[in-house]
Amino acid sequence: MKTLLLLLIIGLLTACGQQSAEPLVVIATPDALDAGFRTYQHESGAFSLRIPPNWIPDELPDDNGIRMQFTAVEGNERVVRLSLTLVNTGQALTPEAFIQAVNAYQPPADVSAIPWEQVEAPAAMQDGSVRLTGYREYPTLGRRSLNIFLQGNGTYFSALEIDVTDIPQNILNTLWAVVNTYEVNPDAPLNAGEVTQIGATVGTGVVGFGSLSHWVDSDGGFNITGEVTNNSGRDLEAVRLTAFLFDSDGNALTERADVLVYDVFYAEETAPFRLRFDTGRPTTAVRYELHAAARQAEFSLTGYFGRDSFLIGEDQAVYNTNNNLTIQGVVQNNTDAVVGTIKITATIYNDSGAVVGTESTFINRDSLIPQEAAPFEVVFYHLGGDAFRYVLTAQGYAPQTP
Repeated sequence: MKTLLLLLIIGLLTACGQQSAEPLVVIATPDALDAGFRTYQHESGAFSLRIPPNWIPDELPDDNGIRMQFTAVEGNERVVRLSLTLVNTGQALTPEAFIQAVNAYQPPADVSAIPWEQVEAPAAMQDGSVRLTGYREYPTLGRRSLNIFLQGNGTYFSALEIDVTDIPQNILNTLWAVVNTYEVNPDAPLNAGEVTQIGATVGTGVVGFGSLSHWVDSDGGFNITGEVTNNSGRDLEAVRLTAFLFDSDGNALTERADVLVYDVFYAEETAPFRLRFDTGRPTTAVRYELHAAARQAEFSLTGYFGRDSFLIGEDQAVYNTNNNLTIQGVVQNNTDAVVGTIKITATIYNDSGAVVGTESTFINRDSLIPQEAAPFEVVFYHLGGDAFRYVLTAQGYAPQTP
């Protein structure tokens, strides 16, 4: 197998995020300086490399392929100097396909959920790989400067992340030796996965976002689901949510907007949302941004009944004859007034608390008198993950008088 011959280019970042003087350049040689190292062979057979005997390999959860980190002891500290991701894309990585995969790639957050910030455009290396330069900002460790090298082997796409923060020459030499022994076996039986780990940027302030998830449904639509919280301290209406998709250069590719399912968004209330790009995600999209706009509630408050006006019971999750998840139950008017236009919203969460689906439906009754109840059924035709729990809410309006 062809080994990875890297140009390790180290841009040490100052506290303000700018590069220091001329970067140190070390050119790898065909013969790795791996004397005394041991060979680490992944159990899948998909890759191997030579590492120092005191390095500790740890496999991290990743549904798309293999993700690992290697921990070293430097003085009295444990430091992860090398992390890697290996994905079987399922297609031959021709030069064009490799560049497409590079453009789609977004480094995933680390195990502490610290995101990556890129500081330079991707740079082509002499061995055919591509280098990304950036950092992660940790609350206690501070800024860690990182180089990520991307390469293709057959249908396999590799990302090697190297921590070059304050790196001594001897540690640099060790990393140089290790990466030169990295070998990929594209014939190994590794299931196909996704290259991209698309990132999110969300606004903060009067409307907060959380419980986010993104996924592709069986019809090819790209979905962003989650929750919004009204932090404004006042009731809102006409809440409009917009998602923008960007490429790695920050260019806006497309957008999708929709109105929040709740007509009145009470102060401190949380509501689910789903924004669907019907034509799918552009292949070069690596990041999305979420924005919200609203006005102070006035018009919609007239005759509006929110979630506290109803009781929902006898609910259960079943699968219908078409094998679609269906939430059934009974909704009761818990007010002293007649309420019509009653809408039920069901939200599905996975075991990590992310929203993987939300749907709404109107009950099959024009109105309910006080304490009257009626059945409902909410059908999910698409879900972005395993259903772990669900939440039901209801809203309605006083019927219009002639």
